Amino acid sequence: MLRLLAAVLAAAVSQAAIAQAKDAPPERLTIGYENEGKIESSHKACLAFVKETTEWSKADTEDGAKRVCAARKRHVEAYEAMQKNYRTLMDDLAKDVRLDPDGAASNLKILVKACIDHKQSLTTGGHNIMIDIIENDIDGKCLTLASDLLRDEIAELRSLRQRSGWTNHGKNPP
Repeated sequence: MLRLLAAVLAAAVSQAAIAQAKDAPPERLTIGYENEGKIESSHKACLAFVKETTEWSKADTEDGAKRVCAARKRHVEAYEAMQKNYRTLMDDLAKDVRLDPDGAASNLKILVKACIDHKQSLTTGGHNIMIDIIENDIDGKCLTLASDLLRDEIAELRSLRQRSGWTNHGKNPP
């Protein structure tokens, strides 16, 4: 699946390579999914959510809060990794005026949102705390997929530049 996603993004970047970028991509990629960038993974927030959602014993509530926090932290970490790799790729793409970083960013946004929508279609959504856990796991998995794709694109772009001997950043390669 990662190869398919890499091919989709590579095709989008290749298609955009025909024309120069007209707009610079945003510093941070906004996907547009619910609660994006607003996930609170503190123990206090997780505990409050579990207490609000359930009527469990103190021990079960504590255990539930740990599970919710773990899913939220995975989501937050995946989001941060994706943003870091996104920024690195955009910086690398900007070094070649033939490429279209803005187009690549737009297509990545579509890819991640489609992944989230796809995976949400494959779940009943759960109940109680599982609603939160499943949503965070879905978002985290799709963000990890995007982060891995970006990491691979960075490596491929840098390898291609190194093999071609191109080091004249900011200008058209030979």
